[in-house]
Amino acid sequence: MSTTAINLAGSRERVIHLLRSRGSVNADELAQALGVSRQCIRKHLDVLERDGYVEHNSERKERGRPAHMYRLTAKATTELFPKRYDLLARSVLQQINAVWGERGLNTVFCGCASEMVSRFRPHLAGLGFEARVRRLAELLDAEGYDAEIERLPDGSYILSEWNCPLTDVARDYRQLCERELQVYRELLETEVFRESRIAGGASRCVYRVLKPKARK
Repeated sequence: MSTTAINLAGSRERVIHLLRSRGSVNADELAQALGVSRQCIRKHLDVLERDGYVEHNSERKERGRPAHMYRLTAKATTELFPKRYDLLARSVLQQINAVWGERGLNTVFCGCASEMVSRFRPHLAGLGFEARVRRLAELLDAEGYDAEIERLPDGSYILSEWNCPLTDVARDYRQLCERELQVYRELLETEVFRESRIAGGASRCVYRVLKPKARK
């Protein structure tokens, strides 16, 4: 499930932001800061802890029982506060274009495509066509593309990506999408055609993966 699908109730979202700003806080401090009951805070914390966004440890004080101190997990930092790496990528590409022009940009995009092929190829080695398509979709999904496949009656596949991690960059630099198409052709060892792309205004990137022709 992509991070855009995460819905936090108003109070729960305030709990998240308070934990982020304070680091480690107990339930009483959260309740006081947010002006709600301790019971209400505990319900929010239980849900967030169950979903893997909050964790706690016990800290012993001079008097009384140990207090549960709550803090955000690494998962919360990654998923609930996404980094705008696309801004950095766009800035770097603008500088490359200013200094080395179109040739420099093409060199960078070719290098990125080659790196992706090198990373993915070992995972596809020895697999037949259908298994390669399925495995590639799994790899793309793990990298945030929210990918899925559909097998067509003629044995070809539709590969859909419901998320593009670099949509803003791809809008300015179509070469990024062209290299992606080249990567899929190389990895799947067959003809692949793009039918739509998110950066072009579509709701998803769609690739048609043709079944390889039988070798004579």
